[in-house]
This record gives sequence, structure tokens and C-alpha cells, in this order.
Amino acid sequence: MAVLNRRVPRGLSVGVAVLAFVLLRATPALGVVTGGCTAKATATKSGAIDLTTQAEWHVRTDDIVSGSGTAPTDQTFVTISAYALGVPLPIVSATGKGKDGSAGPYEISIYRWMAKTITVSGSSDTCSGYVTLIVDDVNLFATALGGGGIALGVLGLLGLLGAARGQGGAGGRLYGLIAGALGGLGFGLTLQQLGTLDARSLVSLAVPGAGALIGLLVAGAFRRG
Repeated sequence: MAVLNRRVPRGLSVGVAVLAFVLLRATPALGVVTGGCTAKATATKSGAIDLTTQAEWHVRTDDIVSGSGTAPTDQTFVTISAYALGVPLPIVSATGKGKDGSAGPYEISIYRWMAKTITVSGSSDTCSGYVTLIVDDVNLFATALGGGGIALGVLGLLGLLGAARGQGGAGGRLYGLIAGALGGLGFGLTLQQLGTLDARSLVSLAVPGAGALIGLLVAGAFRRG
């Protein structure tokens, strides 16, 4: 019996949708795996991949993916997180028991609007690992995280301009801090989609942090009079 042998809800993120067979149905094995777990996947257009040792999985929107995995001993729990700017965002925590299993098929096209690149990590009793999924034929600027990040970044810049032309003071500095942090968050998410920032590294938080600091410093700097 595979670990958590049940269907994953479609409403979950792209990371769960295409990696569920590794993290839930099969084992918690991922790309660059520790603990002796193994995982393999196939995509109808992009071919097969050994997720045990390969940290990037390139697919296409017309791919239908499935996979299988094994663990050296029975695994009784699994946790899954997606990463954004170094912060793990819990997706699934589940229990079960088993050494191997398989799952799929999953259609990549259903999730093309969310992101071009997403990093997912998983861990269980004895195994852990991660993989970065990259949908090669998706325009990152047309995705929620890519294009949405740019939109948020531009709004943040406009907010910084408003804070700089404002009266300053405690209220202005707070406004500048928030605007700068939002701008940094937006552009940070876009840089993550571009592959410039490592989604798992907390260093990525320096981008919204720098934006917040700039907001504090420029508040009221260009006020009239």
C-alpha cells in the first residue's frame, strides 16, 4: 500500500499536482534525495526523468505526467512545502504506511496560469529532498507569480514615489516601509520565476527587506516646501 493512497485535490498548487506521485502516492523522494528513497517520472512529450538525482524537471504545457517511487523502509508520514523567497509554505501533511507506489496521470496545462517555475520540498520518516519544476513553454510574465509579481513591484514603486513626495513623519515612514516591502516582494517573486533567486534561500528575503528600508529612508525626501 502506498503512502497516503488517495486522490490529491485539484485545487492544490502546481507543485502538488505534478509531484504528488513522488510526495504522496509513492514516497517522499524528490530531486537530490537523501535517505535512500528513489523516484522516477515520465511525461508524454518531455520523456522520462530520474527525480532521485536531478533537481530540475523540465516539462511542457501539453505534457501528461505520472511517476513512481520506492523507499528502503516503510514511511509513515509525509510533509510537503512549496517555497517563495526562502519561506516554506506548507501544502500537505499526511500519514500512511508503505515502501512504494505510483500515481498519475496529471495534466500540466491545468496549472499553466500559476507559475513557470516552482520549487517543492518533501520529507518523511527517513527521506527528504526537493525538485524545481520548470514549464518550458510558459511565458512567466503571463503567470500569477511572474506577471503578478511585476504588477505588485510597480505598485510598490509608485507607493515609494508617493512616500517620497509626502510629508514624512511617522505615518509617511510607515507608508514608505509598506510600499517598499510590497515592491520588493513583487520583484523578488519575479526574480524567483526567472531563476535569479533561489526559492529555498532565506537570502531572497533581502529583496523585500531592502525595499522596506528604502521606503523608510525616502519618506518625505522630496516633499514640497
